[in-house]
Amino acid sequence: MNVEYFSEGLECLMYCGRKLSPEQRILIENSLIVLLQENRFSGMYFWGRITATKNDYYIAFGYTNDCLKDRKYFYSLDQYQWQLLPFVQSPKIFQATILAPDPFVGDPSLQTYVKLDPTFNIVDNQVVSISRPEVIKLKEEERLAAIVFIISEESAICPRGALYKMVDGRVIPNQMFRGLNDLQIDNLSYYQLYRLPRNDLKTNLSKRSDYNYAIDFLDTIDGVIPLGQAFSLNMQRNERIAIIKSCVWLGMTFFHKLNSRKHGFLYLGDGRKNFDLLFMY
Repeated sequence: MNVEYFSEGLECLMYCGRKLSPEQRILIENSLIVLLQENRFSGMYFWGRITATKNDYYIAFGYTNDCLKDRKYFYSLDQYQWQLLPFVQSPKIFQATILAPDPFVGDPSLQTYVKLDPTFNIVDNQVVSISRPEVIKLKEEERLAAIVFIISEESAICPRGALYKMVDGRVIPNQMFRGLNDLQIDNLSYYQLYRLPRNDLKTNLSKRSDYNYAIDFLDTIDGVIPLGQAFSLNMQRNERIAIIKSCVWLGMTFFHKLNSRKHGFLYLGDGRKNFDLLFMY
């Protein structure tokens, strides 16, 4: 959620139950403006809230030159003081984060132990050996950073044309973007994942007859597995606001106003993945 239209964006998401108290709104908005100025970011966004048993985590991110590569994430327990989230690289931390059974507590220094799945050594379609499950010591601050990254990679959304790829490779907000029209706004192929593309560029460009290299380099959400079930789209306010919810990460919600550059996503949840999605239909 861009701090430039923070309050207006929250008003759009109130239709689907995504709310913050008036005191939280004022505190978060003002503190993020200060964070923006102190770090000299080009853009500042409120990512959302991870619900915990004692103290909830509030997440924000900003960028300097590239809005995809240069993002720095912060977390806060009081919506006023923001701490930099660590950068997680270990694949085992990500595995342990997904498998962690306990909810977040709200203590960044808390350490828990998570047992990973056993690994199988397969030769000629036969299991020749099985390794014992490894136990990982997981710090809650690292777990928080990992789950924020995973949710962002799998469910953060932007409308087609909102991001522009420069000739030098940098990705910046498109100042010429004026929003999707009434023929595009209810089509999932006009919404893209707000992350570096995983598909080959030719694959993404071949999906459209009206492709534009500068804006069609991102992956579209209509190709997210499970196809046709990962996201749900609804129209609100007399068909003028599109609301897209992630069915994989319950709590991630996106909005876009018709014929307007205003859009944003917000996550309000407990950080747990919906593994029961395929059994819900």
